Amino acid sequence: MQTRVVLPAPVTDRTERPRSRLLGVLVAAAIVTAITLVLYPLTGVDPGVSSGSLYVLASLLVSSYWGLWLGLPTSLACALALAYFHAEPFGSFRLREGADVAAIGVLLLVCVVASVIADRARRRAEEAHQRLALEEQLRLAETERLRLEQVRDSGARVMSAVFEERRRVVRDLHDGAQQRLVHTVIALKLARRALQRHDEASAEQLLGEALGHAEQTTVSLRDLSRGILPSTLTRGGLKSGIGQLTSHAPLPITVEVPGERLPAPIEATAYFVVAEALTNVVKHARASRAAVSAVVDGEVLHIEVRDDGVGGARTDGNGLSGLVDRVGMLEGRLWIDSPAAGGTRVIADLPLAT
Repeated sequence: MQTRVVLPAPVTDRTERPRSRLLGVLVAAAIVTAITLVLYPLTGVDPGVSSGSLYVLASLLVSSYWGLWLGLPTSLACALALAYFHAEPFGSFRLREGADVAAIGVLLLVCVVASVIADRARRRAEEAHQRLALEEQLRLAETERLRLEQVRDSGARVMSAVFEERRRVVRDLHDGAQQRLVHTVIALKLARRALQRHDEASAEQLLGEALGHAEQTTVSLRDLSRGILPSTLTRGGLKSGIGQLTSHAPLPITVEVPGERLPAPIEATAYFVVAEALTNVVKHARASRAAVSAVVDGEVLHIEVRDDGVGGARTDGNGLSGLVDRVGMLEGRLWIDSPAAGGTRVIADLPLAT
């Protein structure tokens, strides 16, 4: 199945552009006015239009921020201000000298070129910003797609494991407890017939056989239920379940687990994490002691199983892979710290709000 990624459309504020245009016009007018006020008192020291190069800065600043649509009018306004306030005769647009006309024309040309260059630079900066934003959206979309694929793959593995576990339970029930119950019923029926014939010896033998089958059925059902969920976990919570799990361990295990009840999926997953981790400790770690801790930190249950064994634990086993899938189904995280120098830590974070 293909995953379709829909990128969010950019949000545009319809009132932003008119406000920006009005603000740009006001700022451009203020800049041209400020430069004129600064240069006008200097006409006695520097008569003519040689000092008008500062107007180029106004066109450059306006175009670099608001674009060419405002940069060109600003360039024209700068040329007119230079002609009116700085060229002879002052206070008039009727220029007497051809040098002033040429200088103002050059100024206007320079302002226009500066505006075009600034506008292109602004556009390139905006395109680069949009490209970076699009790349970030694509990266986030790809990350989300990969996460969904991992969740889907984990779900498929979990469902496969569930189906396999159901088949195992059905097979164990059929080949074990069910067969023994059938034998028990047959033995009881034969014992009843023997009693009807007053054959007490045969009846006693058959009753003993039925009792043996019933006891074996009880043991089989108990072993089968342990493979699913222990009754101490479902009745007493995570602390009771882990307490029973560690009570018969071949090495000392320190347990620090809160007694409060948690959601059933959280307790079951935490129990299986601890059970698998302790199984690996007993089988492979060659540890002298271990510790199990669980802490509720806000909306997260933090679980840690650590030992003082040889370290260097493999993380590609079926058991740990199954734990990753179980934890992932609850949108949790599981990781293993097992340096070659020794000691292993299996850590899981399970969000409680699932």
